[in-house]
Amino acid sequence: MREKIVFALYRHLLLRRDILSEIEEFDEQESEEKEYASEILKDVYKNEGLYIEEISQYLPNWNFDRENYVEQALLLAAVSELKLQKTDRAIVLDEAVQIAKKYCDEDSYRYINGVLDKI
Repeated sequence: MREKIVFALYRHLLLRRDILSEIEEFDEQESEEKEYASEILKDVYKNEGLYIEEISQYLPNWNFDRENYVEQALLLAAVSELKLQKTDRAIVLDEAVQIAKKYCDEDSYRYINGVLDKI
C-alpha cells in the first residue's frame, strides 16, 4: 500500500496531476487500505508546501526540487504518516528505507532515513 501511495505522489509530482485524483487509483484496495491511503494523500494535498519546507531544513547544501521525484514522493508520504501519527514511527521509517532501497539510487536509503529521523 505504501508503494502505491508513493507512486500516486510520484505521478502528482512528475505529471502535475491533482493529488486528489490519485485516490481513484485505490478503488480495488480493501476499504481500510483505501481509507488510509486517502487520508495520507489528502494530508499531503493540504500540507505539501509545509512538508517541503520542513524537509528542506534537513537538506544541507541541497534543495528539495533537486531530488528525484521518487525520493520527493517518498519523503512527502513518510512525513505525512509521521505527522498523522497513526503508525508507529519505527515502522514508517523502516518502510521508507525499504522502498528507497527498492526504487531509489544505491545510497538514497541512508539519506532518506537521516532526513526522516530528524523530523
